[in-house]
Amino acid sequence: MSEFWEARPILGHIRDYARASGAGPWAVLAGVLGNVTASTDPDLQLPDGGSLNMCIAYVGASGAGKGRSERAAGRAVVLTHGKDVQRWELGSGEGLAALFATDKDGAQQCRRAVLDAHEVDGLAALARRQGSTIMATIRQVWSGEPIGQLNAAARRYAPAHSYRAVVSVGVQPERAEVLLGDRAGTAQRCLWVPVADPGAPWQRPVLPTSLEVDVNGIGGEMKIPEVAEDALAEHRWHVLTESGEVDPLDGHVMFTQLKVAAAFALLDKRTDQVSEEDWELAGGLMRVSARTRARIQSVMGEAARRSNRAKAHAVAERDEVISDRKLDRAKSGVLRYLDKAGESASNRIRSQLKPDIRDFLGAALAELVESGEVVEIPVERGNRYRRMVQGGPPVQGQLSQVNGGGPEVQGGPPGGLKPDSPGQSERVARALAHAEREANR
Repeated sequence: MSEFWEARPILGHIRDYARASGAGPWAVLAGVLGNVTASTDPDLQLPDGGSLNMCIAYVGASGAGKGRSERAAGRAVVLTHGKDVQRWELGSGEGLAALFATDKDGAQQCRRAVLDAHEVDGLAALARRQGSTIMATIRQVWSGEPIGQLNAAARRYAPAHSYRAVVSVGVQPERAEVLLGDRAGTAQRCLWVPVADPGAPWQRPVLPTSLEVDVNGIGGEMKIPEVAEDALAEHRWHVLTESGEVDPLDGHVMFTQLKVAAAFALLDKRTDQVSEEDWELAGGLMRVSARTRARIQSVMGEAARRSNRAKAHAVAERDEVISDRKLDRAKSGVLRYLDKAGESASNRIRSQLKPDIRDFLGAALAELVESGEVVEIPVERGNRYRRMVQGGPPVQGQLSQVNGGGPEVQGGPPGGLKPDSPGQSERVARALAHAEREANR
């Protein structure tokens, strides 16, 4: 972008002043353009009643240098007719209307102002207030529309094109949702500039002398070049026909470029016409704006993904804790029931558990068998389970006929009956053998 900075002497001066001040050149340039715009009379307009009012978003981490950039902008280029421009902290929509309001005689306390939101979080807090109109009012200010209302209690109303305003917002990339998430299109109206300067020299250059610019925009209409007219007409056609060629965030990008081009003309001490070179320079700055906004979107997307991953992990951990608790409850329920019943089939055990833990019966039985607290007895149709006393034989209890087998074991093989005793069915022999092995472990 060295060609951009060398296109006019004043641009090179702004870059050098920015680097000598430890500020980002793009942010300082945006500040100068905002100041020169704010210094003009609101009667100075673009064709079709287009306002010169601007919104500038200074993008960088908290403390990265928005304030430093704005201070450098005010010193790099001193405006002869900009000394009466007021600076106010951005407040409510009603407050903006009161700031620029005209009395019954048409007089105003403030006609030209730079409106600051040093941290986008502050703007977000204002926007979240119940009944807040701040975002809608910023969009109206950008267009030079009437703001406020007239009522019997108070006069808070500023007519169209009765005020000149530049809105300045400090934006941390991961906190830009209040602008980029505003579906009404506030982000479309912003010039996005980075506060950082990756190409800054290790050693700061000598601070140049401030330049004084005498531009007196007191009214009238600024003519625009044919190339700008064509670009605006084509862009408007794509938006009007919903052709899909225009990004939703670029609905006002061409008119924003025209405002920036007009600011370049003012910086060149011209109030009557925007030149082709002004338009080209504005195009270069708008490309920087598009890249800066895209970087914010990328940062916000990654932050959203991190947040979603964290939420997913939290949900998984919560579900795991709940599952562990239900499994523990299921194991306790099995043991309590077998303490009473002695031995039972799994379907009977299942019916004794509370409904919310019945699905954990299989896992509970598996862990209890593995730990030796319960004996699993294979039978022809499923398994039966018997409570074990640690270090001894199964607990006392009655065993009903096992698919036509013999009586229940009471603390071991009954009556000295061994697994190989004559007359025992094969399935009962297996069950008794299993019980004997478990009792002798």
